[in-house]
Amino acid sequence: MREAQNGHLRPRPSRPIAPREEAAVLRVCPGIVVRGPFHTNAPDQHCTWGSLRRVVRAHAADPVIRHRASTAGVMTAVSRHLLDSGRVAGVLHVRPDPDNPLGSLATLSRTSEEVAQGMGSRYSTCATMETILDVLELDVPVGVAMKPCDIAAVRNLQLEDSRARNRIVFTMAMFCGTVPNLKASTDFLARRGLSRQDVAEFRWRGYGCPGPTVARTRDGRQYSGTYQEFWVDNPWTTQFRCKICPDAVGLQADIAAGDAWPGGWPSGEDEGWNAVIAHTDAGEQVLGECESAGLIVAEETDAGHLNDYQSHHVDLRNMLAARLAAIQVAGLPTPEFRDLALDQCAASVDPGVLGRNFAGTLERVRRGHGDNPTLADYAEDHGEE
Repeated sequence: MREAQNGHLRPRPSRPIAPREEAAVLRVCPGIVVRGPFHTNAPDQHCTWGSLRRVVRAHAADPVIRHRASTAGVMTAVSRHLLDSGRVAGVLHVRPDPDNPLGSLATLSRTSEEVAQGMGSRYSTCATMETILDVLELDVPVGVAMKPCDIAAVRNLQLEDSRARNRIVFTMAMFCGTVPNLKASTDFLARRGLSRQDVAEFRWRGYGCPGPTVARTRDGRQYSGTYQEFWVDNPWTTQFRCKICPDAVGLQADIAAGDAWPGGWPSGEDEGWNAVIAHTDAGEQVLGECESAGLIVAEETDAGHLNDYQSHHVDLRNMLAARLAAIQVAGLPTPEFRDLALDQCAASVDPGVLGRNFAGTLERVRRGHGDNPTLADYAEDHGEE
């Protein structure tokens, strides 16, 4: 995977790919295939949020973790528990790339201290599955804590590879707003007269909730900005595939976690809370273990609060059926999305809103929109494509 001109990582073949390899890629790649949990009629299923074994508002009990993490540190606390309890021998997650401060690397942490090195949001493109086959070769139980599309890749791989079924024993996903390219980060630097080459460390969030964006230069200078500046006052771009993501909330993970901001947006700095969903028996059990061990502090909540905290994800799930229909009408290849309750989500939306999403998406794809960056306007976009 190499950085392309559009600021995202894209595959660059190092040798010819055999037909059987290409077929396997097409079956496993979450850009093409995403499976949801809605193949059963379980009584706890919610059409937006999936299986709700338990829903809490929570934070890491350790005040240092809670402060340093991008929201409240629940994913870090759970990852550390998985290691310290012996449930897993390693947690696959991402950490800053020491050779590229704006980038990230997939890493297998074996200790709680190593997990802590990956705390904080990494709003950058990353080859998250680059090492997964090497990890499976270790023949030890592992957990995976990444984005929902990464967990979708893991689930697809588990259908193909018995090692993945046997050795990946726990999964955790963050609610994902999108994968932005690096333009927002380089623009942040440019507004301060800096380039990527000047920077030794870059932090999007953390040390507070949401915490400042911080750039530290190689000669020791430090520059910071607010969440408002980075995500609202200035444009940022994503890729079209994120605009048609059917699962940005971690439906397939054992545990999913994200920001818990009333109204769906921060109103300044706060003490930091995560919205947390246990989707599976294993997720509910691990969440309970962390609470009993004093590693997290949790308050019971429900899907209504999730809808408030993460309203843009409700909108995205509700609009997906219309957006996918537009792609089909345009005659373009359509991703294979299964068991995701997209029609059920769309049924709750005013037909006029769905129609505007359909028309906007159809216009966009007919203009040839594809891999080129597109404005990511989640702060403003509640119903129009």
